[in-house]
Amino acid sequence: MSDNGASSIPPHTFVECGICKGNANISWFCKNCPTSICDACATTHRKTKQFKSHTIVEWTYTVLRLFGPAKIAEQCEVHPEKDISSYCNECDDPCCISCLVQNHQRHGISTIEDKYLDAEKRLNVYYRQLDTDVRSTVDKIEDQAREDVKEDKFTVEKVINDINEFRKDFIQNFNRSCDDLITEVNQISKKTTEAFRGIEESKKMIESLKKEIEEKIERGKLDIIKYQPPKLESLFPTLKRRKKVEISFEPSMKMLEVMKESVGEIKSKEIEREEMDRSTILRSVHVQKLHSFVSEINVSSMTTAGNNMAWVMDFGSPTMYLYNDKGTVVRSVTVGCGEGINDMVITQSGEMIVTCKDKKVRCVSVSGKVSTMIDTAPFACEGVCVTDKQEIVVCMNDQGDKNHVAVYSSDGRSKVREIRGRDGQEKHLITNPDLVVQNGQDLCVVNYGRNVVCVDEGDNVKWMYDGKQAKLEKSFDPWGICVDKYNNLLVTDNDNHCVHYIDREGGLIQVILTREQTGLHSHWGICVDDVTGHVWVGNPFNNKVVIAKYLK
Repeated sequence: MSDNGASSIPPHTFVECGICKGNANISWFCKNCPTSICDACATTHRKTKQFKSHTIVEWTYTVLRLFGPAKIAEQCEVHPEKDISSYCNECDDPCCISCLVQNHQRHGISTIEDKYLDAEKRLNVYYRQLDTDVRSTVDKIEDQAREDVKEDKFTVEKVINDINEFRKDFIQNFNRSCDDLITEVNQISKKTTEAFRGIEESKKMIESLKKEIEEKIERGKLDIIKYQPPKLESLFPTLKRRKKVEISFEPSMKMLEVMKESVGEIKSKEIEREEMDRSTILRSVHVQKLHSFVSEINVSSMTTAGNNMAWVMDFGSPTMYLYNDKGTVVRSVTVGCGEGINDMVITQSGEMIVTCKDKKVRCVSVSGKVSTMIDTAPFACEGVCVTDKQEIVVCMNDQGDKNHVAVYSSDGRSKVREIRGRDGQEKHLITNPDLVVQNGQDLCVVNYGRNVVCVDEGDNVKWMYDGKQAKLEKSFDPWGICVDKYNNLLVTDNDNHCVHYIDREGGLIQVILTREQTGLHSHWGICVDDVTGHVWVGNPFNNKVVIAKYLK
């Protein structure tokens, strides 16, 4: 359908002049009569005294549809003897001349033709979006679902073959157990297959809406004006993205001796971090403040400890405090550096790696013993994280153009490599590293008060986020960063009193946890409990910690 909607009317093979009843050179249309006019009659029509006030325009199918007799014959419901000529914007009602005088004086009035054109234009845009934005997104989701099904099918077939081979060597009484295991494997794949139902429903709804819009444009102006199509977002199918599922079959070695033992078990291990489609996240973001409390120290930084607890640190204090979500101190640890703590991370074994103001990286064992792991002098050691390979990553600062991010072995005895963030022109974009987190296999580094830089394992910059996407009043001023289970980043913005919710490709999803939502004047420390989905945000100036839920 074209922008003016004319293509929805079939071409006329014969158009008659409304005055001379001929069909030669029908080039004009009189809106007042209303009728099509040939060149000769148009000249006469203009010169005739009684018709001088009439509006004669160039003849087109759109003009004929808008002003022609077949389309102007819609009668007023209140005054059936009168034709509808106007539309009251205030009452949202079509009306005739009598309605205007009786019920709509001093109201904002539009002509029925203008209202129709506006509605038709809006629906044309909507119509095109069905074929572009909505359909293309649904096609992408469908392609991804097909890849998932293909991947699952190959794995499932292999597992089923392993089960059947094992069943040959086993007694008949255990056939039922083997069948149950096959069903369990198929159910793993079934989750993705079921997603096609939503995809097919969306595709059918798109085609149905397109047909419905075409019919309403043909039917008349009132149907177009009153028609309110569903929001485009409702047409997207919901499909939770996931990474590859590892499936294996492990038979029990004792089952030949002990008949009561199970045949085996299916192990399905999901990747720890999940991925969500961006459109799904946008519909899921919903901030709800749950609780707040005042800590013993300034909340410069925080690290989640799981079980609804988090460690709170202060740049000016050597002591860390473990709080539960009710604001009660569960435990405290004094590192002994005397000058304060910059950052801390917990390893898989439960040890705490702490960067201190005295340029030392210390380790706090599970039993509470404190030992020095790394001396970073002359660099100041700022943010710290531990990778999946158990390497220790430390932000090295205060040395000008020598600043970098250092990657150490798990025991801290050797430096594995340095990270500077090389762009395509061999420039270093990591210039003032303050905080660092791992996201997948990438490292995301906060340059103090400036931006977030994401680098891959080869030290190549994948993207840089400077806050301009958010279009806030002040410049981006990041002070805290963490990663949630969907591989999205939450970065606190001190100057704008909010948190930037960023996807793993460096795109802004939404500005959340604003001052209006949390009551915090400044945002510094932040961490997320992946189990509960709760985010902790801290203010160092009044020691306040707010716990909120940011996803439905």
